Amino acid sequence: MSSLTDETYAKRKEKVLSIAMHEGNKWGIAGFILAGAATAAATLKSKKFDQMTSVSAKASIPIMTGLGLWSFKFEMTVYEGQAKPEKWGLAPAPKIDDFHSKMPVHHKAMNYVYDHPFQMIATMAAPLVGSIMYTQSHNTHLTFSQKIMHSRVFAQAGVLSILLTTMAFREYMDRNGRFTEPGVERHGIEPSYSHHDEQVMNNNRAHK
Repeated sequence: MSSLTDETYAKRKEKVLSIAMHEGNKWGIAGFILAGAATAAATLKSKKFDQMTSVSAKASIPIMTGLGLWSFKFEMTVYEGQAKPEKWGLAPAPKIDDFHSKMPVHHKAMNYVYDHPFQMIATMAAPLVGSIMYTQSHNTHLTFSQKIMHSRVFAQAGVLSILLTTMAFREYMDRNGRFTEPGVERHGIEPSYSHHDEQVMNNNRAHK
């Protein structure tokens, strides 16, 4: 596999950022509109919601929703544009005909986690937060607000631990590269590596 030249990499990076900005804008605007409409409907139809939330709180719901979705989609698109350029038309689609992987299952799993960090975080965080809220709901000696506060503190600690673990794992994979087929080249396959991953693999080949 030939490595990307600096000029090609710079052009691809520029295209990736342009696509990511476009996708982020679409998701951010859509989220802002939907959250704004939901907040307005709740304010008009629910007196309790109107009384419990201030004007700044109501305004922050669509704003934070839009910014959150924009950031999420932007980061995901940047990552996919570098790791899977064929998905966005930046590289030819990989050929996978007549190829049977001999990679160990745990190496495949680690590659999958490396390629899908947000899915990993969400998959582990969602049941953790749910279980914490369920456990706190059975503490009858606490008021409702105390249950919410305790759940938030424990959930934040748990999600932060998952996030730090995932970041440490990705740092390890960034330094060592993705796992490849044991002792064989990928026949007819052009893996979707980033520029950094290609440099790592080329350096490994040079030392062999």
